[in-house]
Amino acid sequence: MSDSSQRPGPAGRHLIVGAGVIGRATAQALRAGGHDVRLTSRTPSRQGSADAAHPSLDALDAAALRDATRGVSHLYLTLGLPYRAAVWERDWPRIMQNAIDAALAHGARLVWFDNVYAYGPLPLQVPMREDHPIDPPSRKGKVRARLLDMLRQAGDTHGLHWLVGRSADFYGPDVRLSVIYSAAIERQLQGRAAWWLGDPDAPHSFTYTLDAGRALALLALAPDTGQQSWHLPTASPAPTPRQLLMDSARLLGAPTTVHRMPPVLTTLLSPVVPMLGEVGEMLYQNQQAYVFDSSKFMARFPDFRITPYAQGMAAMAESFRASAKA
Repeated sequence: MSDSSQRPGPAGRHLIVGAGVIGRATAQALRAGGHDVRLTSRTPSRQGSADAAHPSLDALDAAALRDATRGVSHLYLTLGLPYRAAVWERDWPRIMQNAIDAALAHGARLVWFDNVYAYGPLPLQVPMREDHPIDPPSRKGKVRARLLDMLRQAGDTHGLHWLVGRSADFYGPDVRLSVIYSAAIERQLQGRAAWWLGDPDAPHSFTYTLDAGRALALLALAPDTGQQSWHLPTASPAPTPRQLLMDSARLLGAPTTVHRMPPVLTTLLSPVVPMLGEVGEMLYQNQQAYVFDSSKFMARFPDFRITPYAQGMAAMAESFRASAKA
């Protein structure tokens, strides 16, 4: 890190639950600042994986999470669940309650990595700021809104120290669980033209994962950032998906064409391709301008350097080229 998060912060131990790209980026940022970090996930790291080995910890296991949080100053939820509304409705409230109970039991600060699904009603406000109304139009969004209520109530009623770091759709090295990869870059890696599930010419913000990790670490360590939500730093102005995907196509040697998948096709195919049905309820985010404002964060951390889109996309493309050679 090149910003102030490299300087020594308050002594403490950091437990990160979720060893995906955001969890790993946050761990990297904290370790660069000399902090004691334990990175965990439901399944242990693959042998030979690029990230440091980490033990398994299931956030659905209340006793295990509480035990793991003993002696911890900061507890981070950066995990993801299978992209199915029914799974989110069943498991996310349990995970959040387990995390709240564990943090309260040991006096830890609870840091949650969130997205914009809880924002609504439609159309979304442009730009989106932290004071956006919470009135989600989707089942997944209603789950996220419930989790936010749980945090606030635990803070008001039981004194939980919490904060939320909220991201736009994200991109970056090794990012595969994202709309930009699954709809577009995966096809480009196969030498095919990209699809976009929505309007490819509407502005659409993307948060760079390594920026998100550095920022989450900064927010967690700062004494004045709690009991509120923060938009993680995101480059501006927002590009269009077409602009970004033409850049990735040139980097990957793929066709620069970007096809728009008609919404009706998503509806027709969803009975035979269930994932399309899950994505379908979120397509509203791609049908309008999706502009994410992180000026609140930048006012608090003015020295933070946000990665430009061209640099971030080059790093993302290089990570896939390196994986193909491995």
